[in-house]
Amino acid sequence: HILFTNIGNPQSVGQKPLTWPRQVMALADLPDEVGVDHPKAAELFPADAIARAREIKTALGGHGTGAYTHSQGPLAFRRNIAEFIEKRDGGIKSDPSSIFMSNGASAAIQDVLTALIADDKVGVMLPIPQYPIYSATIDLLGGQKVGYYLDEEKGWDLNMAELERSLKQAQDKGINVNSFVLINPGNPTGQVLSKRAVQDIVKFCSK
Repeated sequence: HILFTNIGNPQSVGQKPLTWPRQVMALADLPDEVGVDHPKAAELFPADAIARAREIKTALGGHGTGAYTHSQGPLAFRRNIAEFIEKRDGGIKSDPSSIFMSNGASAAIQDVLTALIADDKVGVMLPIPQYPIYSATIDLLGGQKVGYYLDEEKGWDLNMAELERSLKQAQDKGINVNSFVLINPGNPTGQVLSKRAVQDIVKFCSK
C-alpha cells in the first residue's frame, strides 16, 4: 500500500485549509466597506482576524494587497519577523533591514543562487541526498554542484572529513566554491543536526 503525501501541497492529499489565515487574507484583500468596516464584520469574522487585517492594511499604507511594496517586503512585516526571531533565539537581536521576504522557500533559494553563481567556475556545496531544487537551479544557472555525502550509518550526520574531501576535490578542478547549502532538518532524510555539527559547519565555512 502506498500512502501519497506532499508537504508542499497538503490540501491535495486531504488536509483541510487553515481557517484563520484565510479569514485574515480575505479581510486584507476586501475593500474596507465590505470587509473590516462592514457593519456585520464582527458576526462573520473573529475579532483577532479583523484586528490583524487592520494591521496589515496599515502596514501596506492603504494601497491594498495588490500594490508593489519594498523589494525586501513591507517594513512592518519584517519587524514582526525580527521580533519572532529574537524570541525564538533567546533575545539575540534581529535586524529588519537584513531580512528579505520571498514568495516561499523555493523563490528564496532561486534568488540567492542567482546572485551567487556568476559563471561556470562557481561551485556550491550541497548535501547528498538533498532537495532537488538546489541541484536543478545550479544546473540551470550554469554553476557547479559540489556534493558532500551525509553519513547514513550515523543517522545522516555530517562528517568533517567528507566536507574537506569534497572541497579539496572541487578546488583541484579549478572550481571556486563560494557557498554552502545546509538543510536542517534534512530533506529528504529528516535528521536534525546536533549542536556540534552546526558549530563544525560554521567553523568550516569561516575558513
